[in-house]
Amino acid sequence: MKERNPPLKIKDDSERRDLFVFVRYTMCIAAMYPFGYSHDSLLGRVLDWFYEIFNYFVSVHILGLYICTIYINYGQGDLDFFVNCMIQTIIYLWTITMKLYFRRFRPKMLDEIMSIINENYHTRSALGFSYVTMSGAHHVSKLWIKTYVYCCYIGTIFWLVLPIAYRDKSLPLACWYPFDYTQPIVYETVFFLQAMGQIQVAASFASSSGLHMVFCVLLSGQYDVLFCSLKNVLATSYIHMGGNMEELRQLQSEQSIADAEPNQYAYSHEEETPLEQLLQQPPQDESSRDFLKAFKRSFRHCIDHHRYIVDVLKKMERFYSPIWFLKIGEVTFLMCLVAFVSTKSTTANSFMRMVSLGQYLLLVLYELFIICYFADVVYQNSQRCGEALWRSPWQRHLREIRSDYMFFMLNARKQFQLTAGKITNLNVDRFRGTITTAFSFLTLLQKMDARG
Repeated sequence: MKERNPPLKIKDDSERRDLFVFVRYTMCIAAMYPFGYSHDSLLGRVLDWFYEIFNYFVSVHILGLYICTIYINYGQGDLDFFVNCMIQTIIYLWTITMKLYFRRFRPKMLDEIMSIINENYHTRSALGFSYVTMSGAHHVSKLWIKTYVYCCYIGTIFWLVLPIAYRDKSLPLACWYPFDYTQPIVYETVFFLQAMGQIQVAASFASSSGLHMVFCVLLSGQYDVLFCSLKNVLATSYIHMGGNMEELRQLQSEQSIADAEPNQYAYSHEEETPLEQLLQQPPQDESSRDFLKAFKRSFRHCIDHHRYIVDVLKKMERFYSPIWFLKIGEVTFLMCLVAFVSTKSTTANSFMRMVSLGQYLLLVLYELFIICYFADVVYQNSQRCGEALWRSPWQRHLREIRSDYMFFMLNARKQFQLTAGKITNLNVDRFRGTITTAFSFLTLLQKMDARG
């Protein structure tokens, strides 16, 4: 008796994994997420609680000192110093707000979004003539988040280098203290607290907008997977109903005509599946040999996937929309103030100071860009689902599939737009508009300074 060869396994290089390892660790450093998320113990909870309280103390006491500095120096004519204090006040106020929002106000919603994505994301598209996996989107998300986090750390910690370079017992953050901080031990203690404050600023800014970026990249990767499944939905149906080589070759030939455009995906790389491997996939069951039943099953898979993506995006919108509304205002004022102080730096140490302020300005622009750009990527991908269906050889079974296609396309026409407070859409136009507004305020501030 001839031995039967086992079916070949369809290639799949996207195994299920935790998609948020790095960004979650960054949130832990910022005390925006508990360190003991992977294992719960009494000692871990106590240490985590002390770490959170210490970080609140560091951020709140620096914020309080800057508020006192602004009050003491108000009306003394040094607009440069006053604006510099305003910059740090806004930065630390936002840092504290993000810590409270992520850790105390909406931690359940944050956990829910990450859990839903981790547990239910599709690792690859359905069986068909081609397939894509989530490995590309996962790689891009790791690359972007690591680059952004390291830039945030470098930009904020650069301020710690200035006092060392000057060697004048100055502090990274120039604010009022009710005692002489130049005394031994006192200076080291104050310097350490300010250093911790700067690290917290970097981690908080990187965590809030960095997680948003990771969400957008991963969900765009899910749109890539859905796009490939939709355009291969008829091929999937033929495989499920046990189509033969001749039927698959003819279907593939018809699909290749409508699917000739390259670069169809945001982050995924499309791979071809040999027909020989597809033929070795057993049919689902005897009843599925009927095309309509096989199509309904395959199409239901795509509909469920689309609903999953939209549901996650709605949760993401509810979580981020309120803070991005405040973020647009915060970024506008920060860009204006940082640019103003940069143009006013005329002291002997102005070069190092301008480099440091320039880093702040670039980081503010970088943060706004990733918020708006990746939200725009999600919007662009959300309107391509209907296009994917037209890449399948739909004319072959028009009578059987027409109602399903029309129903899906009517629902898929509603593009998903992430917003800031339900007031303005997050896209590249919003990025340009915010920069224009910021420099309009800068011009006004410079005129006020010229009048004395």
